[in-house]
Amino acid sequence: MTSNDYAQTAIERFLPRLPSSLYEIAWQYSLYDWYSAVQSGDIDWDLAPEHLAYLTPRAQSELFGEPDSLITVYADLSDPATPQLRPDGVGGPVEVTSYTAADRFRVGHSYPANKASSMTDYSITTQKSADAHHLAGLRDDAWGTNNVQDRFTDWAQSEYADAVRERVSDDAAAIIEGLAALGNDDEAMETLAEAFLAETGGEDEEFEALITVRVRLPDAEEYKLPGEIPVLNEVMVEKKSSRLESISVKAASGEGVGYVTGENGEVTGGSPGLFGMFGKKQREHFPNLDTDGSAAWRNRPLTFDMAAAVAAADSIFEDFYHGLGNNRRLYVLPYLAARGDTLDADDFACFYDRVFQPLRDAETGPDGNFDSQLETIMRTAAHPTQATGEGDNFGSTDVWDRVRFAAVLQVTGNPDRVYFDTLDASHYPAALEDAHNEVTDSSVFADDGIFTANPSPESSPLLGVGLQLTRYILYGFYFQRTTEPTRTSRQASDRPGAGDIDDDRMQRVRKLLTGGHLPMQPLLEQYIHQLVQDQREQFDENDGYIAFPKRSVVEQYTQLRALTIAGALTTTDTTFDFTTTTMTDPDSQEDRLEQFLDSHNALAEIRHRAVFLLGGLVGRITAYQDYNDVSSTLVRRYPVDYLTKQTVKEVTKEVLQMDNSYAEAAGDRSYLTNNRYTSRLADTMLRTDPTSWSMTEPELQWLYSLGIAYGLNDSNIEQPAEDTEDIAEVAND
Repeated sequence: MTSNDYAQTAIERFLPRLPSSLYEIAWQYSLYDWYSAVQSGDIDWDLAPEHLAYLTPRAQSELFGEPDSLITVYADLSDPATPQLRPDGVGGPVEVTSYTAADRFRVGHSYPANKASSMTDYSITTQKSADAHHLAGLRDDAWGTNNVQDRFTDWAQSEYADAVRERVSDDAAAIIEGLAALGNDDEAMETLAEAFLAETGGEDEEFEALITVRVRLPDAEEYKLPGEIPVLNEVMVEKKSSRLESISVKAASGEGVGYVTGENGEVTGGSPGLFGMFGKKQREHFPNLDTDGSAAWRNRPLTFDMAAAVAAADSIFEDFYHGLGNNRRLYVLPYLAARGDTLDADDFACFYDRVFQPLRDAETGPDGNFDSQLETIMRTAAHPTQATGEGDNFGSTDVWDRVRFAAVLQVTGNPDRVYFDTLDASHYPAALEDAHNEVTDSSVFADDGIFTANPSPESSPLLGVGLQLTRYILYGFYFQRTTEPTRTSRQASDRPGAGDIDDDRMQRVRKLLTGGHLPMQPLLEQYIHQLVQDQREQFDENDGYIAFPKRSVVEQYTQLRALTIAGALTTTDTTFDFTTTTMTDPDSQEDRLEQFLDSHNALAEIRHRAVFLLGGLVGRITAYQDYNDVSSTLVRRYPVDYLTKQTVKEVTKEVLQMDNSYAEAAGDRSYLTNNRYTSRLADTMLRTDPTSWSMTEPELQWLYSLGIAYGLNDSNIEQPAEDTEDIAEVAND
């Protein structure tokens, strides 16, 4: 078959419906995995897709290249009437070699998930870590399974082998019968055990290896491994299918409709599930349906082929996650949101070549390229018309439009827990990225805008234009950078406990990816926690810089505006929202402040405006003090968390008094510029009772912080704030 033929075969096995659950993603990935296998060059025989779906070629990849990791027994069935082990004169019945990646399909290995020590693998190839005495089949208790003898005495004589033998051709049945006959030959089994011990050098030698059987078929000179022999694969499928029905559950199969395929027939609920969800050992149920768990197939009824794909999917998914630390993993799974009848072979092959394979093969970890590869793919999928190079010819013209990304946040442990999953992980992050870039390209960051180049865009991943933030949002860093769950700990870095219902670091990502809205009040609370910790750290550092986290405030400001534009915020729990209108180029400091106040709905209400202006005046005076080497600046005297509804009036009085004192000390120099703050501030703050205000403490403190950041930057329009030669004049004029 050609590459295009393989792709066409895969398309024909695509489901006739759009993916609507992780099960459909698992099915697609089984097809990509099969296509990868047949494209690899390691499969040069006709390995049926339905057989490959049940194999686990990656299950023991840690053995690749290890010495003494493959134990091979040779069964000569060239004469079906007289089966025998390979004679000593042509190599003997057994050899011990290294298991290689090139062998992974030929050995036909199917490994049980959560395998117990006495459990045998589904395939005639089995894995075992034991001493040579055990592997020779000389142990006589119930734990002595997985050895060179029971490949013949047990596997080839099992009910699964019998069931297959009854339905296959005579030639195929003769292979099973020949292996079983060797198992019934006590002399042959004794010879095999002795030959193995002679090969290994003694009973006490320890091995971790695969045990397999090579078979010489009639009219053949070469011995074939099990994966190359269809009837042995059939027995493997039969045994694995039976396990899907019987292990750890009762009545795990029955007549029904496939949960994914929609087809009538025999279905099973005995799959291991995905990411530990809805596995056969668990008790998740549809409401009011079979709540005792005795008929597992009713809860997640899958066809057996689908159940096999689900069973194998977790090992395929292992190449598609980013580790978040403390056992947290975010899986990002690109897939085609398409029905099989809407795709052609070129579409499938191009998706595999340009999306699936590059991401699967990317190296994870801090020095790997997984993150950058994911970023490239997600941006191309979000903006397909901007694709360059090979992407311009990506199959059909609309295929990029059908690329989607599923995401799963899992915390591994006992048991594994999934905190969220979604089939559209890129839509909301892409919208938020666009909104964020709209903000950083707005007037407050341009020309004479208040936050132009200060803080420097190079100092923050959230400042600057044309930012690539989709991956940053997905991984939780977007909110981790701006929020802190408490004022006294780094709780967000901790692994969730057994009883936790959410992950502090990723809870907002979950809401965002699943189409929910973020309540603004808790966000402001955690903004303040972050600012308090940042400011305390700056107090301790005493490094000569103004002890105020201006960069953090500007990042939070930008984030609030972006979330508002993206429609991701709900403000029913706050006294203001964060909608804005466009500002024009200001011609003076007075004009800039006036426009800033009028363009921000959060500053429309007079009390909110007064708190912001108080912060602005504190920022202005602090800049003046810092220039004049005054160590006890106002931001140290009145830090973020000092301001409350009980203290705000007192702070206002003292700040106004200090402003007047500096004005008097200036003599004949003008101090009138600060009137743009004081004239708006005094009446509101001093003639009302702030304790009766409806705004919450986080709202009060955050608006105060925003005002400080504004005041620190409020230099002459023609004078950059970082030009310190005229800061004193700027503060006084």
